[in-house]
Amino acid sequence: MSQTHPAFEVLNYNQQLIQFADAKAGNLIVINSLFIAAAQAGHSSSHPLLLKLVQVPLVLAAGLALAMCLLVIMNRAGLPKMPRKDCIFFGDIAQRKNMNQFVQDFTSCPEQQHLEDSLRRTYILALIANRKFSIYGWAQMLTAAAALIWLGHSALSIVLA
Repeated sequence: MSQTHPAFEVLNYNQQLIQFADAKAGNLIVINSLFIAAAQAGHSSSHPLLLKLVQVPLVLAAGLALAMCLLVIMNRAGLPKMPRKDCIFFGDIAQRKNMNQFVQDFTSCPEQQHLEDSLRRTYILALIANRKFSIYGWAQMLTAAAALIWLGHSALSIVLA
């Protein structure tokens, strides 16, 4: 078994964590969009003022959660730069003059260099995953708050009907 194999497994694992965070954020985007749409659909002149006032924090909580989820799935700057073009990242691979240049660079690179490149990429992916899950945690709390507000709004609308 090659020395780089475990490093590439860790690299792959961290990439999967990033994809998982993006998928979870996508689900919260749908949920919060539904809360906002429902609050806007329920906005009519026949509703008592109290119900309309409850819609304001609902839209704010859902809107903030939605914005945070968008931050989760968007690219973020400020990550460490790699010391050189490696043979792992698609952007670095695509910058080669042609396919033959990439093959030559890859095969002429010592295995230790591939290992170091993999570990550097893994570190960057871990930073990205850490950011995504941190922001996602806040979005999740705001979504839970919006759900509670929506439940309160729904119960209040039944009582006032």
